Amino acid sequence: MLIALALPISAIAASTSAEAVKHFAKATTLLAPSTNQQPDVANGLKSLESAAALGYSPALFELANFYENGIHVKQDTAKAVSFYEQAATLGHVDAQYNLGLLYLRTLKDINKARDWLERAAQQQDAEAQYNLALLHDFTTSEHADPAEATFWYQKAAQNQHTNAQFDLGVRYLQGTALPRNFTQAAHWFRKAAEQGDAAAAFNLGLMYEEGKGLTQSLSDAIHWYRKAATQGEAGAQYNLGIKYLTGQGITQNRDTGIDWIRKAAHGGNPAAQYTLGFMYGSDLPKDTDMALHWYRQAAAQGYTDAQLGLAIMFANGQGVKTDLAEAHQWFNKAAEAGNASAQFNLGTYTAHGIGTAKDLPTAAFWLSRAAAQDHAGAMANRDYVLQRLTQQERDELAHRLKTATEAIQVQDKHAAIR
Repeated sequence: MLIALALPISAIAASTSAEAVKHFAKATTLLAPSTNQQPDVANGLKSLESAAALGYSPALFELANFYENGIHVKQDTAKAVSFYEQAATLGHVDAQYNLGLLYLRTLKDINKARDWLERAAQQQDAEAQYNLALLHDFTTSEHADPAEATFWYQKAAQNQHTNAQFDLGVRYLQGTALPRNFTQAAHWFRKAAEQGDAAAAFNLGLMYEEGKGLTQSLSDAIHWYRKAATQGEAGAQYNLGIKYLTGQGITQNRDTGIDWIRKAAHGGNPAAQYTLGFMYGSDLPKDTDMALHWYRQAAAQGYTDAQLGLAIMFANGQGVKTDLAEAHQWFNKAAEAGNASAQFNLGTYTAHGIGTAKDLPTAAFWLSRAAAQDHAGAMANRDYVLQRLTQQERDELAHRLKTATEAIQVQDKHAAIR
């Protein structure tokens, strides 16, 4: 009598794996398009399903991907989830990551999304680590956790994830969830910039120019501005343009400066749009239509110098029909955002009833706000108006000034660090 000997489990697994690998390799060949023939979808899927049925995680992942995106099969999210889960349970890191994103974006189940992303993150998947950081950073659920977000930003950044390096730099720069540390901010911006991140290169340039976390160096600032500018970063294009225009740290070249400023304006940088508008009214061949166009572009983004420029154009009829009502609206927008010159003009116009009803208490309010910013002329105008207020109006003014929301806006010509 022959006795059947049981094969060791490892031998069965090896046999099954070899068979699965064979089916998967055949599926890959059949489904891949070639120059000579179209993919054999029917037989390719049959081989892929055979490999998946043997528990081969790459095949399970591939099928899941097909069903998620409707490749070779009708899109079916439920089947995609099923195949992803089988592969993910077997430790397939890409399946864990994709499943996490599917639960996060499509199925809206943050608990499961977090669980699967965390499994992939624990396997050092940088994309999973970064998305897990974003989940903890921006979710409104109970999973919002700034400390946990920082932990995963750090993990992803250490695994060379560019966006994580940039975001970690911003965290150190702004002191959000981490103590403010300009040296660390510069370190991570450099890491991201060296991997081609334009925003990081721009921020690194700003830090060199301002001497934050780095030895101040205009030549290094210009180096990083140029790298970011050639990649289309509008803020860097603007700063580089100003350097050429003024000859600061670089050989002065007006035409090159204007070219960079123009690129930045077309790229949506409000400081560049304002500067271009101003130059069309002064330095460039005069073109009030273009000045108005660029002022409007910057003003629509809340750039108060441009709002003030529009107000002055409409108040004085510079290239446009005089419109005191529209001038008043633009003075008001800029004044509310903290522009001292706009506050001065608004107060003066309101005191005289130009473009609006005469209102001395309101005029005193805006002149007082401008005077608080040391605006030349605002103090004298304020004092003149105050003399014409009743005691009750002065008391009400004092209360209004005390409770006013401070919106003083410092607008130098540098685009803000993003």
